[in-house]
Amino acid sequence: MLKRILLTLLAAGGAACAQSYYVGILGGYGYAPSLTVTNSTGSADTGLKGGGVVGAMVGGDTAKHWGGEVSYLFRFSDLKLSSGGTEVDFGGHTQYVTGDILGYLTPKGAAVRPFVSFGGGVRFLVGTGTESASQPLGNYAALTATTQTEAVGDFGVGVKFKLGKSTQMRVEVRDYIGAAPNKVIAPAPGAKMSSMLNDLIFLASISYTW
Repeated sequence: MLKRILLTLLAAGGAACAQSYYVGILGGYGYAPSLTVTNSTGSADTGLKGGGVVGAMVGGDTAKHWGGEVSYLFRFSDLKLSSGGTEVDFGGHTQYVTGDILGYLTPKGAAVRPFVSFGGGVRFLVGTGTESASQPLGNYAALTATTQTEAVGDFGVGVKFKLGKSTQMRVEVRDYIGAAPNKVIAPAPGAKMSSMLNDLIFLASISYTW
């Protein structure tokens, strides 16, 4: 479905408006608000730790105020679990593959182009630490060395800046929203975890256009 949407966008400009395309690299930082795990005795905070993000994108501005792109992000995102002064860290990372529609407030060719973006795709959460039967706070959840795949939606705002004839820079923030990772972070029997995970990613990128 995402591929079909993007192909439709890239074909939409037609003869009425010359198309332009770009490829770029991205870097930034991800922050995910903590999830809550509760049981009959109390609660704990869990989720993804903040970490760096790198990635790449390819897309096109196919109409005066519209475009589309596909992006890949790799986010360093160790897992965390904490309660009552005890904290557990566990190695991990997250990967995103998404397709997005971009709507611009200024026309194609403008030096500054504020935009909004929305789309969706897939999130791959991977625990890379060493599991332990004696993990602290195990009565709330277990941090596991497994992989979990979830559908995500993403929404964002940003600004593109034209640096030259074929170079652009942009800054943006995106919120990737999907189900909580209840396999990578497995609630203990009788415990319940928040149902949704928001991952806020702040990005800067540079791209080559033609």
